[in-house]
Amino acid sequence: MSTAFSSSSPSSEAVPYRSSRWPARLLISSGVGHTVVGLLLDDLRVPFLEAVSAGYVNQFAVSISRRNSFWFFLAGANFILLGKTIEWYLFPESESIHGGKSKKDVKDDSSSLRYYSKVRSERVLPREMGVWFLGIGIGGAVAIPKSGFYLLILQGLALLLAK
Repeated sequence: MSTAFSSSSPSSEAVPYRSSRWPARLLISSGVGHTVVGLLLDDLRVPFLEAVSAGYVNQFAVSISRRNSFWFFLAGANFILLGKTIEWYLFPESESIHGGKSKKDVKDDSSSLRYYSKVRSERVLPREMGVWFLGIGIGGAVAIPKSGFYLLILQGLALLLAK
């Protein structure tokens, strides 16, 4: 592998986990799942919608349940943002890989789709990121055992154990 700052390139060789798209996709999926769970749980959905219907501005300071719901939904959005940031870092050329074609056009073009699926990044994420995920995941899982913090533990381990 070349330096940590090289661009992505097509390759049929096996690559480390950190060079594939799944760490970013796991975070994005976790963020979407976090938001969906928030929408399904009355204890989070109702206070959030009450604050929105009351005008949103300064409406979350009214009660602790509104503040909790705000931070819960914000955490989901942050997971999505972090996942997209990782994806953009690992695959800076992914937007231009198809020569400016739209996603609709790419789905119909099987040769372009095959090329896209073979692209692997030679960039890696810092191992420190795995340590942070692991620490936050363990701390959260110990504090709130019935939670989704276990996903952060898995993410951290995957980043630390990648070769």
